[in-house]
Amino acid sequence: MDFKDWSVVISTLLAPLFAVQVSQYLDRKKQKREEQLRVFKMLMSTRASTLDPRHVEALNMIDVVFHSDSKPERELRRLWKQYLDHLSDKNYPKETWGVRRVELLVDLLHAMAVLLGFDFDKTHIKNQAYYPEGYGNIEDDQTTIRKSLAEILVAKRPFPIWVANLHPPTTSQSQSVDQESTQT
Repeated sequence: MDFKDWSVVISTLLAPLFAVQVSQYLDRKKQKREEQLRVFKMLMSTRASTLDPRHVEALNMIDVVFHSDSKPERELRRLWKQYLDHLSDKNYPKETWGVRRVELLVDLLHAMAVLLGFDFDKTHIKNQAYYPEGYGNIEDDQTTIRKSLAEILVAKRPFPIWVANLHPPTTSQSQSVDQESTQT
């Protein structure tokens, strides 16, 4: 057998192995993109409700699904770290903390959109989310109830009790009460 014959035999033996390796590589790449899209979609769908547990879970998945050493993913993780640092900053002025939080979240989501090939500008990300006023009212009510109950439970606030519909006894009721008291 000459070189040509050996190359055909080797190619025939190695081709299936090469095909499997390429297939596995493409599957891993597809799975990574699907995970990244899942995180991005969850963050976009909950961007107006950042206390939603799904939003928090998606944020915490960023380091896991955007973990490569590529420049765009490194930049994305930097923006996530910057946003996380702000969320944890107790010394930031309260008057402007919320505005800065929104800016940092929009920067993070915009970088994620660009990385994943979406054509969303920052204005779209910031302003194109629907959040019914009723949701805000419910959150405010729940916060008020939770804080008030906590203050009662730790004795910072008294538990208010009012007696309602207490009427003075009628004449027949007062006579029966008097009779019972004289009998005892």
